Amino acid sequence: MPRRWTLVLRDHADAARPVRAVDCHGLLNSWWPQPGPEHGAAKKWAMNGWPQPIADRLWVWSLTWLDDESPPGTDPADLIGRVQRVGDHLFEPLSVTAVHVRGYAAILAHPQRAPVSATLHTLSPVVSLARNYDGEDSFQAWPGPRLLFGVVHRASGGVLGGSGAVGAVARFAPREVAEPWLRRIDDVTARLRRAPDDSAPIRATEHPGPAGRTVPGWEGGLRLSLPHGSDGERLADFGALLELVELTGVGKYTAQGFGALRVDTLTTGREVAAGRRRPPARDRRRSRPPRPVYAEYQEQEFDGLLFD
Repeated sequence: MPRRWTLVLRDHADAARPVRAVDCHGLLNSWWPQPGPEHGAAKKWAMNGWPQPIADRLWVWSLTWLDDESPPGTDPADLIGRVQRVGDHLFEPLSVTAVHVRGYAAILAHPQRAPVSATLHTLSPVVSLARNYDGEDSFQAWPGPRLLFGVVHRASGGVLGGSGAVGAVARFAPREVAEPWLRRIDDVTARLRRAPDDSAPIRATEHPGPAGRTVPGWEGGLRLSLPHGSDGERLADFGALLELVELTGVGKYTAQGFGALRVDTLTTGREVAAGRRRPPARDRRRSRPPRPVYAEYQEQEFDGLLFD
């Protein structure tokens, strides 16, 4: 089943350069190596951002294993007390907490919530690329819902593949559960409407990449919502998408820490209906303006400094 861990790390390095995505990727390649022919294929993990400092020499890091059948070759809990090198940093895992252990069948059939809308905030830069009419990839700083949740493609022999949240379902979920869900999820993403989040406006950014290159991306927040009156099945599928996207991330290079998202402020149908309910009649009465209060002001002497 897909699993997610939060690691608390102690850095034993006295001085080190900033954590690099390529160094984190190299460490996970040593934990979870893929056979030679599959080394260049899509990884079975997602790196939910990079190690972040939280206190003196203490760091936190979140990782996700996406495969529903094959467990990871190395359980992060087995690495507690063993120093791991990430570039110049010497990280010793102090604790490993499993924060997600639900399988794809449970996620798709029994989502934890059935929201009408949700707000998404980035935890690391998102790299969104779309294919132009001339066949070249171009950077997208304001991706639509379909691009946001990934794509699915069918290879020769009927093997399903893809990227993002829906791609993870195609690659790892049981076929009898994945195919009906994938057939109807396109209708859900087509109905989703996006709106900006004023508290976290979308902005373009650049992140250092390998060989001195920069990786273009975007950061910020956006709000996704289904039309009012959407049926329960669509709301449940939207809830499953949101649970999956926190695990898989968004866009390209998620195995290197890009595209990590946090889902905030989920609104269910009941909450929307409660919010639209009219208040009692006594609360709808127009409040009277306060009566004017007249006061006499007397001049006073003041010797100190006045700060405006």
